[in-house]
Amino acid sequence: MITIENVSHHIDNNLILNNINLNLTKEQVIALIGPNGAGKSTLFTVMARLNPLQTGKIRFDDHDILTTDSKILAKTVAMLAQENHIQGRLTVAELLMFGRYPYHQGRPTAHDEAIVKQVMARFELDTLATRYLATLSGGQRQRVLIAMIVCQDTPFVLLDEPLNNLDMYHAGKLMRILRTLVEQDKKTVVIVLHDINQASQFADTVVMMKKGEIVSQGRPVDVLTKERIFELFGVNATVLEHNGRPVIVDTI
Repeated sequence: MITIENVSHHIDNNLILNNINLNLTKEQVIALIGPNGAGKSTLFTVMARLNPLQTGKIRFDDHDILTTDSKILAKTVAMLAQENHIQGRLTVAELLMFGRYPYHQGRPTAHDEAIVKQVMARFELDTLATRYLATLSGGQRQRVLIAMIVCQDTPFVLLDEPLNNLDMYHAGKLMRILRTLVEQDKKTVVIVLHDINQASQFADTVVMMKKGEIVSQGRPVDVLTKERIFELFGVNATVLEHNGRPVIVDTI
C-alpha cells in the first residue's frame, strides 16, 4: 500500500500540492494524469525524497519516507524523473549495473550480472550493451534509463513521463513490460502519463490531478468519462469503448 496523508508542498510562495490524500493498493499500474502544472511531477519527487516532505506523511507499506534509512528506501522505491543528468561516458551495460548499486555497493556479484542480462534482453538492449550513452538517440536513452530503474528491482516503481521520445512500437512495448512487472513480478508501478489512451488501456487505476489537487480516482472506465475529461483538460472529447476500456478521441 502507498499511503499519502495531508501532503502539501510550496515552492517559494506558490502552492504546488494542496492537501493530497491517497491510498493506492499494491500490485497494479497506477496512472497519474492531468494538465501541465497539475503537480504530478512534484508529487513524485516528494514521494521519492528528491524534494523534502514539507507537511503530511508518505509510506510505502510500513516504510515512512521521513524515518526510513536511505539504504532500505533504495531497495523499496525507485524513480525515473523527467530530467536526468547521467554521465555520457557510461556504457549501457554499466548504467544498468548502476541500478543494482543498492545491493552490490560497488562489488557486483553473479546475481547482479544475471539480473542485468535478463533486463537487457527484456528491453531489447543487447545490441546496445557496449554503446556509450552519449551516442544513443533520445528514444534509446529513455529505454536504457527505464531498464536501469527495473534493474533496481524495488517493489514500488515511479516513472515520470517515461514514454517521452518513444515511438509507437517502444511505447506499447514498455507499457506491456510494466503490466508484466505487475502481473508476474508483483510490483506496484505509478506512472505519469500525458497520453490518456495509454492510461486507459494499461492502467488498473487512474488518478486525475489538477491545480495541485486530486480531482478523481478509480478504474479507467469509471473516471475517463466525457464530463471528467472536459473538467480536467477543457477538451470536448468523444469517449468510445474497446474491450471494456475507454478510448478517447478529441472532437474536431
